[in-house]
Amino acid sequence: MRILHLADLHLGKKVNDFCMLNEQKYVLNQAIELVKKENIKAVLIAGDVFDRPIPNIPSLELFDFFLKELNSLSIKVLIVSGNHDNMDRLAYLSDFLDKSDVYISKSFDGKIKNILLDGNINVYLMPYLYPAMIRKYYDNFEIKNYNDAISLVVDDIKTDENKVNILVAHQFVVGNDLPLLSQSENKSVGGVDEVYYKIFDKFDYVALGHLHCPQKCSSDFIRYAGSILKYSFSEINQNKSFVVLDIKGKNDIRLDFYPIKTIHQLKEYRGKIDEFLSEDFYKNIDTDDYIHFILEDEYVLDAKKKLSLIYPNIMLLEFDNSFTRSSAIQNSFVVNQDKSLYEHFLDFYKFKTGDDLTKEKQKIVADIINGGLNETS
Repeated sequence: MRILHLADLHLGKKVNDFCMLNEQKYVLNQAIELVKKENIKAVLIAGDVFDRPIPNIPSLELFDFFLKELNSLSIKVLIVSGNHDNMDRLAYLSDFLDKSDVYISKSFDGKIKNILLDGNINVYLMPYLYPAMIRKYYDNFEIKNYNDAISLVVDDIKTDENKVNILVAHQFVVGNDLPLLSQSENKSVGGVDEVYYKIFDKFDYVALGHLHCPQKCSSDFIRYAGSILKYSFSEINQNKSFVVLDIKGKNDIRLDFYPIKTIHQLKEYRGKIDEFLSEDFYKNIDTDDYIHFILEDEYVLDAKKKLSLIYPNIMLLEFDNSFTRSSAIQNSFVVNQDKSLYEHFLDFYKFKTGDDLTKEKQKIVADIINGGLNETS
């Protein structure tokens, strides 16, 4: 059986105020064509179907179109909610949709939904979970962090050793090495939301969502599909692809990867404005791409207006010159991607006040950040 693993659609997302809906439809149409061409029988969507808990009408219509197209091909669709989704809203009509071979994880009630495919493939649907959701079902256990919480849930899943067992999940799973993060993905205080990959050993494949960079977690079979589009310029060098599982048996699973094509690419160019206004430069590129210009000129009047005559989709325009560099040194706070949100706050407080936070206030800040991450991240 061949199964398509998708994640992080983020339908309705805007990138630097540019609506991505047309790009998203273009990618979903590719997925439909891939399903037809590659004899795919099921589609897994590992969370963040929508970019907002309450999606707008065009986003809902696009997802409705996608599901109806797959349904017309007799494709089973299995979906879990992500941290950007509203778990209850996404699961609305889930019992009814089960009859149409569209299976959606419900609000967590202490149990994980299980779907049997092709007689020998168990698929378990685990929505995005955080410790507060889990504690009330495990009163006798101490839960300090996400790893403790998710371990309890996973331990209670009864897999069948004679069948292929697949988990669909949307969590921050880490392997032996730290995963590759994108601009919008912050490290939490002390790595509190990290889930260690070894707790999933009972599964033959773990279809992950959450991180936008496609990657494995120490094992080829614990994998983030990645987002369907590049949703920030930090993802500019990532190669997005469709992940297809080719399952021949319990110990016979092959992964195939199919590159995702887009209408426009994200591009970043650094230099002087005269270079970018020169036909010698723009005749060799797609001027309709989404572009981030970094201008090294000391001063340019109406720079964006001039460039927009040639490049209609300028997402960002910044200057990097002697003035901005001196201003950055004097007035800007430098963000270190290796630091957690908590560490950034402590550094920023000292940057603004010249003083360190007291131990008491540090604890208050940690509690606030952890509480926010538990409810919204």
